[in-house]
Amino acid sequence: MQISCYSKLCTVVLLGLMAGGGAIGQSYPAKPIKIIVPYPAGGINDALARTLAAGMKDELGQAVLVENRAGAAGIPGMQACASAPPDGYTICMTVQDSLSFNPILFSSLPYDAKDGFTPITNLGWTNGLIVVNAKSGINSYRELIAAAKASPGKLNWGTWGEASQPDILLKAITSHEDVNITPIPYKGAGQANPAILAGEVDLTYMGIGNAMQHIESGRLKPLALTGRQRAASLPGLPTLAELGADTGLAAYFAAFGPAKIPAPILDRLHSAIVKSAQTPAAQQFYKSYTLTFVGDTPAKFGEFLKADQANAYRIFKQWGFKPANTPS
Repeated sequence: MQISCYSKLCTVVLLGLMAGGGAIGQSYPAKPIKIIVPYPAGGINDALARTLAAGMKDELGQAVLVENRAGAAGIPGMQACASAPPDGYTICMTVQDSLSFNPILFSSLPYDAKDGFTPITNLGWTNGLIVVNAKSGINSYRELIAAAKASPGKLNWGTWGEASQPDILLKAITSHEDVNITPIPYKGAGQANPAILAGEVDLTYMGIGNAMQHIESGRLKPLALTGRQRAASLPGLPTLAELGADTGLAAYFAAFGPAKIPAPILDRLHSAIVKSAQTPAAQQFYKSYTLTFVGDTPAKFGEFLKADQANAYRIFKQWGFKPANTPS
């Protein structure tokens, strides 16, 4: 569109339009910001969001509140995030499941995993553990597989619900090893972790930071790492890749907002999250939970997300997974 302009008033209007993006960024935020976590309180996703929220509050000068919307594979929480106004006052912090796994595993979703969100940044790569209750008598990954073969379906595995990271991990292992282990769904790590400690389930996936105190106390035994590299805190523990059972799916935490957040606001959010991750409290959190912060730009993270979704589709197709009914 071509605009002809000859008056001083028109010049002022045009200058105002050109500066509008900057004005939006400068006036934001003017009220508290909400972070939706699509999992219960008590899990690592929730703890990470609350840790970063504290630093974001100092950076942005406004309260940053965490709201847990748990259940149904994180779908209600992600739907709430996607349907919020794209004004920067509602974002979500979640895991790979929400946008890379759910679109493949469920026949329909109430949100658009490809175009319904604004990628903000990768909050960090994570290495997790396969752990068993110490009373199980299982001492290694190979002993786990042997026990599962000897008594099909007897062992049970606590998941965070259908299509969650531990559920996908379980499906990958049972498919690869040709064994039968019964999934027991919970609403998130905040419920699954206490369940294995109480002996309600035999094994589960758990973040290293959550698991270490229970490993040291003798209540849990680690069987394998889910990342590509061994962990400094458990140097003798092999990875699934070393054991020939790598899923090929890298686990990460990430921040998103509704689609079409204006660039000035997106830049402010990204900057606040990156600076928050550099605070001493956040650095200690990342160290304790053996997370590796990334903090890439929205554009770069968006490119990664597309590649991750394509990779997940390829791997799930190889495994022969078929879409299930969307959980309620």
